[in-house]
Amino acid sequence: MPKILVNGNNLTLNDNDFLASGGEGSIYVKNKVAYKLYSDVTKMIPLGKIQELSVLSNPNIIKPENIIYQNNNPLGYTMRFVNDTYSLCQTFTKTFKTREGLDPQKTLALVRKLQDIVSFVHSKDILIVDLNEMNFLVSKDFSNVYAIDVD
Repeated sequence: MPKILVNGNNLTLNDNDFLASGGEGSIYVKNKVAYKLYSDVTKMIPLGKIQELSVLSNPNIIKPENIIYQNNNPLGYTMRFVNDTYSLCQTFTKTFKTREGLDPQKTLALVRKLQDIVSFVHSKDILIVDLNEMNFLVSKDFSNVYAIDVD
């Protein structure tokens, strides 16, 4: 299991902390913090970019926070974890909307929240280069939208 260093603190992630894996690496969750560990550290976000993204203070933007090290080498980063969510693309089907009670008013409110996120990011002179339905989560009560994959 990965033994890592975050903010000077040693931490071990185990199978119980594993959430998912994808093309870039694996995500672990422990104590409401998500840990993204890259499979290939050469594909890790540049450390300077993490600093640049720190201006994104909107709580609905789940951005890189702290660098994760292993053997003094950057391995990934931490980010805030939000649970009890749906991926945005789940909300598109009629079956989902009917089953979960997602009516047109709630849908419009979600669209406006998406617009607010995009406007906020642009107000910080940052471009969104991977805006797609897989990079947003919706709270199960449909009150919030969260931007993810913000690296």
